Amino acid sequence: MRNIDFHHHLCGGGNYLAELLAAMDACGIERVCLSGLGIGQGRAEAAAGAFGLGSLSPGNPEVLAAFRQYPTRIIPVGAVQLGRDGAKEVYALRESGFRALKITRPAVPYNDDLCLPVYAAAEELGLPILFHTGMVLVTPFDAEDDVDSNRMRPMQLDRAARRFPELRLVLAHMGMPWLEEAATMARFHPNVYIDITAAPNGWRSQLRAEEFRRLLFWEGAFSKIVFGTDVLPGLIGGAVSAHEELFDKLGLPEAVRADVLYKNALKLLGEL
Repeated sequence: MRNIDFHHHLCGGGNYLAELLAAMDACGIERVCLSGLGIGQGRAEAAAGAFGLGSLSPGNPEVLAAFRQYPTRIIPVGAVQLGRDGAKEVYALRESGFRALKITRPAVPYNDDLCLPVYAAAEELGLPILFHTGMVLVTPFDAEDDVDSNRMRPMQLDRAARRFPELRLVLAHMGMPWLEEAATMARFHPNVYIDITAAPNGWRSQLRAEEFRRLLFWEGAFSKIVFGTDVLPGLIGGAVSAHEELFDKLGLPEAVRADVLYKNALKLLGEL
């Protein structure tokens, strides 16, 4: 079955792109939505991968270069920082060829007035936005960057979902630890989706199938979930297996699995 990975980040160091493409081929992932985090950009310790994940400093220029190198495999996703970037940056990203936006580590809460021009521009241009929601990775640059996970609670996006009904929002990690908030947002809002990305031994593996059934209890819930990995290439196989194991435990039919693995992503990207 074809897979589209809606959530992956470009890391620096080594032969990351080659490793990513090899992992995609091994796991049946047709295309990947790739974004850069730009964490610690321009700082020597970030380039060295000071926190054990490789460098997270690549940004939009590096993602665009990767797309131009592999245009049939990579879907470029442009990173925007709320509170600092505005509509101008969104228009420039779309003009450069980016197909979606990624937002994390905002300088203001997701429901702040400063965010509204970004959301309006994305809605106008038909760009879906993948939001980090929930607890965010701890890095050596968090104090300097003024990072606050509470700004990224799923419910902080209720205002955007209501005010911009044509804007397609994806809440990453199901808002962990605010899982119920994220699920409720997806249930109430036609334009809100979620992913269940996690480390192989992270929150997803700690939940029983019964808990997923409780959280995703409504008819059509899996039409609001997109597949993503958000792990290093060596762990992508484990991320795919974790999704398949959950599907098996939940007894999902093939048509529903296809929705999660690629059809919902195609809808978000305007290809279906």
